[in-house]
Amino acid sequence: MELFFAAAACKTGDSSALISGGPLPHTCANAGTITTIFNITFVTIGALAFLFIVIGGARYALSKGEPEKIQQAKNEIKYAVIGLIITASAAAIVNFVLDRLK
Repeated sequence: MELFFAAAACKTGDSSALISGGPLPHTCANAGTITTIFNITFVTIGALAFLFIVIGGARYALSKGEPEKIQQAKNEIKYAVIGLIITASAAAIVNFVLDRLK
C-alpha cells in the first residue's frame, strides 16, 4: 500500500525524491508522501488502541465482581494505554524528523 502512494508521487514528475536507487527496484517519494503514509499508519494504530481500551472497559464493567476477570480487563486497558502512548510518541518523533528533512 505504501508503494502505491509513493509510486503515485513518482508519476507526478516530482524531482525532489527521497528514495531512489540505481538498478535496484525503487520508488520516488517526497517528504509529504512519507508523512501522509506514517500519519495514516499512526492514526490506524491509535484507533485500534482506543478500541481495545473501550473493549477492556466493557469487560471490566461486565466482570460481575470476579477478581480474575477484573484483573484481565485492567491489564487489557493498561496495555492498550501503553500502546497508545508509544504510538503517540512515535508519531511525534517521526513528524519532527520529517519536518527537519524539509
